[in-house]
Formats: sequence, structure tokens, C-alpha cells
Amino acid sequence: MVKIEIDENACVGCGSCVDDCPNDVYEMDETKNKSKVVKEDDCMACLSCHEICPSEAMEHKNIHVAKRLYIDRRVSGILKKII
Repeated sequence: MVKIEIDENACVGCGSCVDDCPNDVYEMDETKNKSKVVKEDDCMACLSCHEICPSEAMEHKNIHVAKRLYIDRRVSGILKKII
């Protein structure tokens, strides 16, 4: 299972992760004006939130990033035909 940690000192409260997450893993904590994890079990480790965070306040643990071979092979085949 993915473990998500948000550094509250680094989080600027922009809400980008809340808006970007396809599985609604995050919500805004209105009292702190910071993002918080509310559905960690629903995280599919796409890391779009991590990439969009302007303050790099997130850390994802226990993930395995796999190559998307179905895309890589197709693209490689197309490039070989072009070159």
C-alpha cells in the first residue's frame, strides 16, 4: 500500500493536488489551509500530484514505478519506421 506524507511546513495550500488527483485522495484542511490525505487506500501511485506540487511537499513511499512497456514498445516501433 502506498504511504503518502505531506510536509505541512512546505505545503503552500494551493490545492493543486486536490484538483489534480483522479481518485480524490486529497482534500483541503480548511482550518490549516493545507492539503491533507483523506483516502490513501485509493491512491494508484500515478504521482501526478507529486509532479504538480509547486513546493515539493509530498513524499510517496512503498511504491513500485513500472515502465509502461505497452506504450514504450509501440512508440519505439513507430520511431523505427520513421527514422
